[in-house]
Amino acid sequence: MNLARPQWKMLQQRLPHLMTALIVIQPALDVLSFWLNAAGMGNALTLALRCALLVAVFLLGFALAEKRRRYLILAAVLVAFAACHAAAVLQADAMTLPSEGEATGLGALLSDLINYVRVAQIPVFTFCFITFLKRSGEAGLRAIKKGFLIALLLIAAVEVLSVLTGTDPHTYAAKDIGVLGWFYGTNAQSAILCILIPVSIMTVIQKSTRMLPQIALCVLGFGMLYLFGTRLAYAAIFATAVGLAFTLFVADREKRRSIVLLLVCAAVCLGGFFQSPMYENRSVMTLNAADKQERIDTLVAGSAAWAEAYGLEGETYERVRLLGAYHAYLSGLVEKYGIARVAELYDYTTDGALIADNRIEKQSYCILMLEDSPPLSRLFGLELGDMVYRDTNYDLENDFLGIYRLYGAVGALLLGGFFLYFIGLIGYALLKNAKKYYTTEAGAWGVALVMALLHAYATAGILRRPNASFYLSVVLAVIFFLVLLRRYDNSTKTPPDGDTGSTERMRAL
Repeated sequence: MNLARPQWKMLQQRLPHLMTALIVIQPALDVLSFWLNAAGMGNALTLALRCALLVAVFLLGFALAEKRRRYLILAAVLVAFAACHAAAVLQADAMTLPSEGEATGLGALLSDLINYVRVAQIPVFTFCFITFLKRSGEAGLRAIKKGFLIALLLIAAVEVLSVLTGTDPHTYAAKDIGVLGWFYGTNAQSAILCILIPVSIMTVIQKSTRMLPQIALCVLGFGMLYLFGTRLAYAAIFATAVGLAFTLFVADREKRRSIVLLLVCAAVCLGGFFQSPMYENRSVMTLNAADKQERIDTLVAGSAAWAEAYGLEGETYERVRLLGAYHAYLSGLVEKYGIARVAELYDYTTDGALIADNRIEKQSYCILMLEDSPPLSRLFGLELGDMVYRDTNYDLENDFLGIYRLYGAVGALLLGGFFLYFIGLIGYALLKNAKKYYTTEAGAWGVALVMALLHAYATAGILRRPNASFYLSVVLAVIFFLVLLRRYDNSTKTPPDGDTGSTERMRAL
């Protein structure tokens, strides 16, 4: 394909606008998905739109790429792994008894395929945005930062409208705690905010010489994190404020007022700790934990009395003693795998913090399931439908563990290696010339990446959530651009305005 033709040159000139549009459309798709779910129509429409968008972006990236072999290699790896994963799923399905209660059939296989596409889109979007940045250079980077800022403002507007109209579903719906807005998925939305806010704040600090816009965006961004209500969102306030302040102190000490502003915002949020939605939610959880422990102690005492009355001893006594409490809080595990295996896995504990912990319960379910699965499942993963037993979803609340369980050791190594490459780029840049590469905007993108990876570690809200992983892909592409594509001005550490980067270096890559 001849990229010198006028229409391709025109497309290349419009790439920055396209990149901004791709980012800005994400909140709109999220809001549409929320209202479709609220109307009982499901998310089939938005899923189809996202898939169409993924295909269109991939084709455009492939068409604009100078070295398309890398796209072909990526496609080959994704298809080959999908085939291996499908073989593992079919082998495991052949061993599944209908009475075990897992989701089966064509619908389960389709759900598993959709889940795989959600993960596969991370490298696809990353490759495409790297290509877009190669073609558009600094104009493309400015377009991305503009898109992030607009997306944040749109999300803020949606949150305000939801509160004013009384339609905010709340971060913790059962407790009416936290401001979520018309968005579907608490952890995914938390990850999105934690990616958008540091980049947007630094963008305004860089571009605005007046303090009013900086104050307005800091109050808006930190206020959104404060009112969101999750621990990660609250922690992101301090990670963002301290991270950006440190970056400014190292790379641009002339921004003293901006540094003070960031630290003051963090101090105000810290001062409001006991009034925060996060603290309110944790207080409710603490009270619930005490009630659960009391109930567990009562159940254990009752079962122990019964076991003693029948003269039970040893392991039999221990299992019967725990049966009532374990069946009350771990019924799916006990019914499927038996009290003996579950009690052994939990080390015969009566600690309510462990027994009633949903995260530990889901991890335990997956451990036991993998023990009963064929070797191929350990390499290429389990079917998503296998995570459901008797209408209970045991899908892990940790993205990294979820990838390992659903896509096996090979899948975890592939995705882990992909992320490590970009982390390695950061390390390479800092070791090679920290003064050159550690710019104010680089620090902001670094904070965004750290917060994204923390969400992947602590939640299941980013790597398998296409609305959140899209932003992660953009962050990775920008890191690639900042390290390998941008041409820095030796005197300022910042590229001249309008510089599209080194053409020779881009072609070499």
